[in-house]
Amino acid sequence: MGTVKDIKNGYCDEVYTELADMKDRIIEMQDDLARTYGTKGGVFEKYDRHLSDLVNQIVWKLQILSHACSFDWKGSDDFEENTVSVGPEGTAADTEFSGGYLGG
Repeated sequence: MGTVKDIKNGYCDEVYTELADMKDRIIEMQDDLARTYGTKGGVFEKYDRHLSDLVNQIVWKLQILSHACSFDWKGSDDFEENTVSVGPEGTAADTEFSGGYLGG
């Protein structure tokens, strides 16, 4: 029987694959549009902007998916961040706090 992590990673794989395929098909459609009508002119300019917006929205959803899925999920490699949100181990213990309210 699969674990919750396996099920979630399977779901993430499936959604990632479908979204990435949609993005690739839209980009292919843009290329076909450019070949058929040229990059100058009303038809290309009219639809290219909308297709680009769709691609950008899908990329944004892929980024959200990469953050929502587990850390070791393979798709998260496509959207790595260069910043680390957790400081080095042991720095909090080196700081002295007053006896007042520490939050939480």
